[in-house]
Amino acid sequence: MNFSEAMSLQLSSEQRAMARGEAGPAAAWAIQQQLSVGQALGATRLRPIRSVHAGAEIGTMGEAGLELVEWLVEQGARSTVPTSTAACSVDFARAAGYGVPLQQIERERRLHRALERFGVIDVATCINYQTLTPPRYGEHLAWGDTGAVAFANGVAGARSNYEGGPASIAAAITGLAPDYGYHQAEARLASDVIEVRCRLDGTADWSALGAWVGTQLADYWRVPAIVLDDGQPQPSIDELKHFAAAAASFGSIAMFHVVGITPDAATLDAACGNRPRQAQHTVTRQALQGLFSQSLASGDKVDLVVFSAPQLSLGEVQRVLSRLGDRAVAAGTRLILTVNAQVEAEMRRLGWLERLERAGGGLLTGTCFYVMAPRDVRRHLGATTLLTPSAKLVNILSGAGYRTALATLDTCLDAAVLGYLP
Repeated sequence: MNFSEAMSLQLSSEQRAMARGEAGPAAAWAIQQQLSVGQALGATRLRPIRSVHAGAEIGTMGEAGLELVEWLVEQGARSTVPTSTAACSVDFARAAGYGVPLQQIERERRLHRALERFGVIDVATCINYQTLTPPRYGEHLAWGDTGAVAFANGVAGARSNYEGGPASIAAAITGLAPDYGYHQAEARLASDVIEVRCRLDGTADWSALGAWVGTQLADYWRVPAIVLDDGQPQPSIDELKHFAAAAASFGSIAMFHVVGITPDAATLDAACGNRPRQAQHTVTRQALQGLFSQSLASGDKVDLVVFSAPQLSLGEVQRVLSRLGDRAVAAGTRLILTVNAQVEAEMRRLGWLERLERAGGGLLTGTCFYVMAPRDVRRHLGATTLLTPSAKLVNILSGAGYRTALATLDTCLDAAVLGYLP
């Protein structure tokens, strides 16, 4: 985009100066990138944002993205708004034991060294909203992790589009985001009504619902309004985060409502506003049950039982350990939990990490299992079958050579102890 084209958007004098290069080459690159996106997607201005969650890990950035971030830092680029990092592709303390290629570990290390010089809070988490700073209603963000964006929009009522990789870095430099999409009130209204005609129990059920909704809608711009069955208990934050992650994974869903629960959906009419409803869908227990244990049968050996995607909150870790009790993981099966550094620190302080390891379980920190070189890990561990309560993990790892199956927390733990699917 040339300078005259950039000026077709309504810019402040400071933003115009940035576009002309008066704030340096890094800022010029950043705002030009945003102006190009904004013009392509119909934005009329750039909007100030409150925070950035940088979806920057080496698997998505690649060598070119790594070199770009290093160049930006050499040019003096620094984040101008609070900026945190999403989950990366490496647990630096444990990756080598999982067969992650050394080149990937070193590139990820280089990327995070550059990001730290850039001024980010390097928390390496996909649940920043649970362990760092919760998003506030109505505030504008530039977040890169897809599940975190869906959670911020739907559960908190904040406003963000998916700003992955370099786009999130550009937003951190400028403190701005193109003002289109889910920054606009009209785009946030429900387009589809989803009537749930069954009881949902636990994160696996909510994850399955997210997978079903994502598959049915399969469109970034469609916004589901979930209408729960009478008597359904109010979902927990962990259940909503699993719904958000699965809906984003299966259908690129970035915004949703749960009628009577999320902030812009006191009623169905409030969720839908004046936007025409494209469709009304009904979800039954039979429909959700079809997402469970699709590729594994009772008695099949289970190599891996993985709690990941998203990372676990401290409350989820407590539930896993409580349900596991005094049982031990079967020989030949691995039980793996992924968390961020904040949760690991609390696990150590409370004695929970020692308890997990004594039972034969393992921890991965700062990553999610699906981004940690899954094909290399599968070959290194000699693993074929994987059980999880995360539909997102099932969706992604099915393409990495695993036979994957969705199961409830209790079924997953029973399988970890028995070594096979009960």
